[in-house]
Amino acid sequence: MSARRTILRELSARHERGDAGYLRPAAINGFTDRTSRYQEAVNQLLQERLINGTKDDEGRLAIGLNAHRIAEVRKELRPVYARAGVWVASIVLIAVAVGAMNLR
Repeated sequence: MSARRTILRELSARHERGDAGYLRPAAINGFTDRTSRYQEAVNQLLQERLINGTKDDEGRLAIGLNAHRIAEVRKELRPVYARAGVWVASIVLIAVAVGAMNLR
């Protein structure tokens, strides 16, 4: 799973449990193993405003979901097969394959 999806999944799970507070990125599973990837993902999510960042009591970065963008977060966390574009591409690919078989 990508660092981006891991971060969003962790923050979304905390939000659904009612713990909408902020979390240090280092507390997310996998952050210590691939720190640079997770830092890039956090920066990208902050730029897209899917998450909010603030400083905690010790002056370190803490992140939380942007309450106004929950729908976009849920859309991003949907499985691949739940996306309409995947179904359309699959149907078109099957139709092309069947058409090619009929031409032979």
